[in-house]
Amino acid sequence: MREVLVKRFPELVALFAALGFLTLLAELLLTGHTEGIQALAPLAAAVGAGVVLLGLWVRGGRFWAVGLLLLVGGTGLVGLVQHAEEALEALAPARVQLVDKEGREYFAYPGLGEEGEKETPPPPLAPLALSGLGILGALALYVRTP
Repeated sequence: MREVLVKRFPELVALFAALGFLTLLAELLLTGHTEGIQALAPLAAAVGAGVVLLGLWVRGGRFWAVGLLLLVGGTGLVGLVQHAEEALEALAPARVQLVDKEGREYFAYPGLGEEGEKETPPPPLAPLALSGLGILGALALYVRTP
């Protein structure tokens, strides 16, 4: 049993990376990451899962798969920058001075929801899941012996 596990360990790690990409894809679609630059994340997760699986079953496809997975890992860094910018914007909310019909002045905060609560910024480190899975899949395919 141990010999089989040692022999097939890179394939098992690659399969777990593909499963991680598919799980991340489901989470991104359920949370609505489908508009603008956010659509890059589900696309990268789908590509990552497909590339890992193709890299396992296509002969001679190891090197292009490793390269593509490293590019998928780079999209996590793009997401990190996007999430960090949104988190920094949420730290210092803008304040607007409004005047009602009677001439009374009051302040409003545009970032507040209907209940008066601030919207939570996206977690800044969440996109690094793409980077980690990309690197993990690339390493697993690189050390794999056909």
